[in-house]
Amino acid sequence: MSSSGKRSTLERAVLRAVRGLAVTAGALTLGAYLILNFQMPGSGGSDDAAKSTAQASAPEREEAVVKLDAGAQEKGGIETAAPKEIAYQGQARAYGSVLLLDRLTSLYNASLTASAQLKSAEVKLSASKTASERARNLLKVFPTALAQVESAEAAARIDAAAVETAQAEVETVRNNAIQEWGAVLGEAIVARSPLAEALVLRKTALIQLTLQPGASVAAPARISVTLGGGGAAEADFVSEATQADPKIPNVSYFYTIPMTPGALAGISVLAHLPNGAAKPGVGIPPSAVIWQAGKAWIYVRAGSDRFERRAIGEEAAPTADGGYVLPATSLQHDKLIVVAGAQTLLSEESKTQIPSDEDSN
Repeated sequence: MSSSGKRSTLERAVLRAVRGLAVTAGALTLGAYLILNFQMPGSGGSDDAAKSTAQASAPEREEAVVKLDAGAQEKGGIETAAPKEIAYQGQARAYGSVLLLDRLTSLYNASLTASAQLKSAEVKLSASKTASERARNLLKVFPTALAQVESAEAAARIDAAAVETAQAEVETVRNNAIQEWGAVLGEAIVARSPLAEALVLRKTALIQLTLQPGASVAAPARISVTLGGGGAAEADFVSEATQADPKIPNVSYFYTIPMTPGALAGISVLAHLPNGAAKPGVGIPPSAVIWQAGKAWIYVRAGSDRFERRAIGEEAAPTADGGYVLPATSLQHDKLIVVAGAQTLLSEESKTQIPSDEDSN
């Protein structure tokens, strides 16, 4: 066979192979399309998937409704009342913690020691001055007593220098105290005033509060604070703090609170400082407040057998007894709140959220 014939046969074979590959690729593509788009009868296909995705991403409703008939309400001790009208004042949040007072105690003790040394030096100087005066009087009668006079005067000069050294130590402690704790606390430490003594003896605790970023509020003389453990206390203003909280760029204040089991050094503290003019509000007693998922809630009567759980918003101002004050606009005047038995309603609500056997299957 000639070389041209061989090339023609080879070309035809290559063309047949290419056509075969093209048909195979087309069949595979069609099969993949049918598999991906095939749906079982009655299935929703992509619509069901979209619905499932929407249901999964839909946020859960925080507020809930509890139904309880009259008999169950009486058995559970459910009592409702209209909230009391009370003045409400806008709030600026302040965050802080109970301070560790090791350094303050050290300065207090150093001041005590320095003061004692100064008194001792002053007593010695007084005695040496008296001895020097007697020696000079003796010199008028006995000229030979010159050496005794010189010795007494030297002792007086040494004791005077000791007094100056003790005074410098007292001043050093004072400067350090003021530098670290400010003028008010620093002077209290040096003077060992009742304020400093109560802190050292753990009769009171010192807290530092920093206003939320952007807030500008004058520090009240007394405020209510909430400790990280959930307790509440009345705090008395001391002074502006000497150092800001590095995590919150704003002004800080020192306050003292009575020493309680929950007032541990390092525990977080939250306070709401009055901000703005007072306006009408309503009071929520502590017996009406429940805690769920880290938030404070109340139940409001929505019918003879219906109760709605509502969140106490961030605008609420906490009170020292564990209650809250809300703006009057946040709660309708004709609404009754549950003042007793709120925990019973929360328990009933939890029961309704437990899935049944059918749901679990």
